[in-house]
Amino acid sequence: MRPYITRTYMKRGEQQKILHKGSNSKVNVFITLLYPQNGIKFTTSKTRNSNDFINHLKSIKRYVIKKSIRRFILVIDNASFHVSKKTKQFIEKQSEDWLTVLFLPTHAPFLNIVETKVNRNLKKDICANYNYETEENLLCTVRRYLRYFGYR
Repeated sequence: MRPYITRTYMKRGEQQKILHKGSNSKVNVFITLLYPQNGIKFTTSKTRNSNDFINHLKSIKRYVIKKSIRRFILVIDNASFHVSKKTKQFIEKQSEDWLTVLFLPTHAPFLNIVETKVNRNLKKDICANYNYETEENLLCTVRRYLRYFGYR
């Protein structure tokens, strides 16, 4: 909820003011880019932990079953909730069935397309230099942006 401040154009001698309540509550979004459909699958949550990531994987599983996809290859980075014991146990149970997981090398965020294409643009277009009154307004805007991004 605290605005992300970036450079912006202003007249000489002026300064942009962004009023906010000062709370640092966050909205977390788990994003999966779907290739070759060029779609996007995402879930939002208040926290970012293994349970939330597993819920995101379950929503991907429902998508895979609905679209009759035989095998889904998931490429993820080494975030703590991706490599936790609970997540690894869930992935091992799924791997025989429909899921193959590939981990990116550590300390290589430039290889993660979600980081470079989606998150960077989301932060720049939605969060930068703007204050949302409520968390629900922010969530609604993020969902709308990601749905539009998925159509592009």
